[in-house]
Amino acid sequence: MTERRAGSGTAVLAPVPGATPALDTSNYRKHTSANPLQRRLIDRFHRTIAARVGELAPVSFLDAGCGEGFVAELLRRTMPGLALTGFDFNPAATRLAAAANPGTGFLTASVFELPFRDDAFDVVGCFEVLEHQTDPAAALRELARVAGRAVVLSVPHEPFFSLANAARGKNWNIRPRGSDPDHKQFWSRAAFGRFVGEQLDVVWLGGSFPWTICVATVRRRG
Repeated sequence: MTERRAGSGTAVLAPVPGATPALDTSNYRKHTSANPLQRRLIDRFHRTIAARVGELAPVSFLDAGCGEGFVAELLRRTMPGLALTGFDFNPAATRLAAAANPGTGFLTASVFELPFRDDAFDVVGCFEVLEHQTDPAAALRELARVAGRAVVLSVPHEPFFSLANAARGKNWNIRPRGSDPDHKQFWSRAAFGRFVGEQLDVVWLGGSFPWTICVATVRRRG
């Protein structure tokens, strides 16, 4: 989901009471689509994410930019007992995530100034967030700061993500043709690996069409 960075970058914390109606966001529509091809792509993407996170065997996990909690729900189901926290800049999304994941902590915050101490989480995940940011390096620094061991990331694999959209007539009038109108970054898989490698040690770079997935470990601080 898109977060537009405020000048101060100050995190906004809010309680997450109860449920909220279905949201009309691109993330919500993507994850609830009835299109059989899109469902297969999303399901395969989720299985790959769950497998990569599962290999790390985290004790605690931060779902950064959690949206409506779809990935959080998957990880809780596949890794019972995982201490999972999630945040998103959209308070309506965090309310829906909390309703879908009872007993799990969700809050509203900015990816540019996380309200967590250094090394607060064993593993941090950030899925389909960085491509929306005008300053993704600053967001990645915060994710690395709160990660004790590793970070798992995903972004669209360009140009294939945009080409796949254009092939089915979606976002035909957007430049690059077929891209999401909210996307600010357009990484190839190799370019994203280089971007992450500026701050973290990349240990796996692969994906699930049309997304790139990267697993990276935190460099020793000091």
